[in-house]
Amino acid sequence: MSPSPPPAPATDEARAEEEEILLRLPPDDPGCLFRASVVCKAWRSLLTSSNFGSRYRKLHRIPPLLGFFQNHDTVRVWFEPSSPTSPFLPMHPDHRELFVLDCRHGLVLLRTPINNEREAAESLIVWDPIGRRQWEFPPPEFAAKILYDNAVVLCAADGCNHLDCHGGRFLVVYVGTEYSFANASVFSSETRAWSPVASCIPHEPNLEIAGFQPKVLVGNVLYFNCILGSIILRFDYIRLELSIVHGPDISMPETPTSYILKTEDGVLGCAIKQESSLRLWSMDTAPDGSVAWTQGRDIELGMSLVKHNVIGFADGIGVFYLRTDSGIFTVDFNSGRVKNTHPIIGFNAIPYTSFYTPDQVRAITLPSTMASSSESENVEAAQDEEGDRWEEVGNGEEEGGQLEDQASQELFINGSKAFEERKFVSSVDFLCRSLELRVAHHGKLSPKCSDTYYRYGWALLRKAQARITSNLYQLIDLDLAWKMLHVARVILEKSPGSTREKVKIFVALAKVSMQRDFGCSSFVDFLNSVLETNRYV
Repeated sequence: MSPSPPPAPATDEARAEEEEILLRLPPDDPGCLFRASVVCKAWRSLLTSSNFGSRYRKLHRIPPLLGFFQNHDTVRVWFEPSSPTSPFLPMHPDHRELFVLDCRHGLVLLRTPINNEREAAESLIVWDPIGRRQWEFPPPEFAAKILYDNAVVLCAADGCNHLDCHGGRFLVVYVGTEYSFANASVFSSETRAWSPVASCIPHEPNLEIAGFQPKVLVGNVLYFNCILGSIILRFDYIRLELSIVHGPDISMPETPTSYILKTEDGVLGCAIKQESSLRLWSMDTAPDGSVAWTQGRDIELGMSLVKHNVIGFADGIGVFYLRTDSGIFTVDFNSGRVKNTHPIIGFNAIPYTSFYTPDQVRAITLPSTMASSSESENVEAAQDEEGDRWEEVGNGEEEGGQLEDQASQELFINGSKAFEERKFVSSVDFLCRSLELRVAHHGKLSPKCSDTYYRYGWALLRKAQARITSNLYQLIDLDLAWKMLHVARVILEKSPGSTREKVKIFVALAKVSMQRDFGCSSFVDFLNSVLETNRYV
């Protein structure tokens, strides 16, 4: 029997039709493009080309939500993807305790330290997780004299449409308050210097800028909410003018909780919390600079969402995000529709929006002028340094003779013993303290921590399965188990000869996924474990 002839090469018309189909894959699940890129060489060549990536971003126009950055007690800077099949799982390689301040234009702004949330930043870091670059620099001098601060990172490239602004020029706006005054300054990556300080003195006492609420950019003006009253700080970062505006005048027995956001019309808006609903307002600015607020619609959230916080909004699509005890919800400005998008548990969650396409991974943008300065750090170099250190310590297996910290090892042994005895609460406690010591001693991405992350995650899973605590605490344990196992996975992916350990982690991730009702994610993790097992066999 003669062999079948090879398939005829695709015609130009067929290739054009394939490209049009691939261009319409949804950007909010970047895994679609990456999975398509491994179908065949022709598709891989197409999807990793800069021409396709540029067309794809221009067609979809609005950068999608890729996930949320969290300031987590254990893993510090943690990214939770919005899609369970997303290949975008960035992890900052720095060993220091960092705190996420802002995400905008594909960039992440971090600061250190976080020992006290009211301390001024010792240093600021702009991180491009897609371009794998970071730049570090000190805050302005007045940071040492203020009690409360907040900051924003902005793309500063001329004429940029913010569809693919990775590695270009940026600005950082830093604002601080100290009860009786407020200061602001702008850092430029081009000049590597801070601007002159803009100041204002409010008539109201106790001026305290809010650190965990959205910051709103309207044109060249940034708005920052304050804790007390209806005070909003207004900063024009081009003219360097800092002033105060007041939110809507609401007659209520108690001062209402309010959040600033950007409306679907592109102006400053305000959401006022009223029991189980949100009342929306929009601000109009007259030519003389005076402002007036116009009341909009009320959005009914339901009694189940009484405890909520507005954590961000999406420019161009008319939605904002709520964090509740049940997870993250989106609220549509026009329809008022409320939708549960992600079961994130935690106090802080900062939305991260950007395109993530195969061409960006293949060809990383060259760094800006800041990258060559002595104050800058390159994330790729940091990752390489991690890799060198990993080779020195071996494959990351954690036997007693390899551990330098005796207290951590004793806690590790006690936690493992408690797990075998099905004392999951004690096991979680021992392994948590062991992990804290090891991370402090070796760094959060050291292979010497991988097995502790894995066993801690597994103990959290079994504790949740045992139903020892309430449903809410079971969800919290499952959420933390998911994070611990993913950190272990990230560490082992850079360690040679760790296939058996990877299989164990993928199986554990699949079990956690099933407990969290993430069927799709569970299937993906199970498939990964099967692939790894086949490779091992």
